[in-house]
Amino acid sequence: MEFRLINSKFSMNRIHLPDLSSSDNNKINNIICSYPSNIKKYKKYDNRHEEKPKFYYKISEKGPTLLKNILQERGWEEYIENESPWWNLWWQGKRYRKIDYESCKNYQRLNHISLPRNTWITKKDALFRLLRMLKGSYGSCYNFFPKTFILPTEYLSFIRYYSEDQEKKNNNIWICKPTDLSRGRGIFIIKSLNELTYNNRIVLQKYIRDPLLISGYKFDLRCYVMIKGTYPLNIYLYEEGLARFATNKYNTDDITNVFSHLTNTSINKLSPELNSTKEKVGPGCKWSLKKLRNYFKENNINFEIIWNKIKAIIILTLLPAIYETKDDNSQCFELFGFDIIIDNSLKPWLLEVNLSPALNNDCYIDSIVKTALLNDVVNLLEVENSESLKLAQKDINEYNINNKYGNKLKSIPVNSSRIILNKKENKKKIHVSEDKEEIGNFKKIFPFNIVTKNMFPKEQLRTNYMHTMIKEIKKKYLNQSHKIESSPNSTSKNKFKD
Repeated sequence: MEFRLINSKFSMNRIHLPDLSSSDNNKINNIICSYPSNIKKYKKYDNRHEEKPKFYYKISEKGPTLLKNILQERGWEEYIENESPWWNLWWQGKRYRKIDYESCKNYQRLNHISLPRNTWITKKDALFRLLRMLKGSYGSCYNFFPKTFILPTEYLSFIRYYSEDQEKKNNNIWICKPTDLSRGRGIFIIKSLNELTYNNRIVLQKYIRDPLLISGYKFDLRCYVMIKGTYPLNIYLYEEGLARFATNKYNTDDITNVFSHLTNTSINKLSPELNSTKEKVGPGCKWSLKKLRNYFKENNINFEIIWNKIKAIIILTLLPAIYETKDDNSQCFELFGFDIIIDNSLKPWLLEVNLSPALNNDCYIDSIVKTALLNDVVNLLEVENSESLKLAQKDINEYNINNKYGNKLKSIPVNSSRIILNKKENKKKIHVSEDKEEIGNFKKIFPFNIVTKNMFPKEQLRTNYMHTMIKEIKKKYLNQSHKIESSPNSTSKNKFKD
């Protein structure tokens, strides 16, 4: 095979390639024909990839690393100030400024709702003060939290109650929780008033001393709840979640053993027994809710009855907190962590509500549950669509026109036939989105019928609204009960077969 270099009159060398059609070059033809046919497709994909519109995220330094990884796997890119054309998701631990909410566009999402009263349910003292008020107004449907005192403000009230208890020889145990700390820090348990010492504001609660146990180990549930907008209010409950175990067997004789009484992962990951194979619980300190459901089923306990009661607790806690909002928060959402404990009579109790539940991977179960959770959170935001991209591009175009002599923002083509919907398709998409009852493992628990969908807080007096909602919640979620065999010691016996 011969390659010839020819001098041109411009003194430039040109390479004359051999004629591939000649009989001398059949071998080359055969080699080229043997290449995979998808080579051309790959090149086409490359061209499309260059023009593919992007979604961008802003996540604070302390934001969940897992979320960043998930978004990048979905093709998102990190937002860079003055370089990226727009952002679609902003996620941070603290609340946003008023101007951030006001300037949020339809194609953007903020991970906190604009709601002053939101802190009422995510601060321990404010939560239980609110629940006590609601119990006084609406009765026994709010009987899902322990007797609570907030010290030092209610110290005298506590002393009176404690004295009456002593006269009745009830011998209750009390758990003390600092209002400004999380992850189990600063929590201690007392049996006597002499043991009560505190320097800061605390929540003092009657200890649930007969929790449901699995092979002698105490556990609670971390339930993930997402609010998407507030007017109308949409509440979604994640069907998967975590059961968090103490790593020492439950024993009220030793109230100083935090590994026996506290289920916080941050506490129990320091336990010497963390990786030991505990009877039925196994190594570690977490189960998925799927595994817990199966365990209940094996022991002939209907978990769905408990789960419906938990749904009622969630709705009854959120409704009054949302009532005062003045904004629709259509571009905002909130992911809560509801902590629930089940007692030996199979009654669920609310322990606390977490504003920013931990999304880090402490173990394999975390990775499985939280990866799926965050993917479903992104899906539920419904921002990865052509309508969002068209709105973003329109913003960029208007900015560049108005900023004729300044720096132009980068424009990304969105006229590809792959992403543009016509008006008819777009209407259909929006209609489906509004009626979505579930996305992934998120299932809508409110509104759930015509009455709850059509009755809005802004149009009703609070008392009328709450009475109507409570009536509907009772019919939907609280009309079932467990069939438990009665016995003289039924409150002290564990329901599971150990």
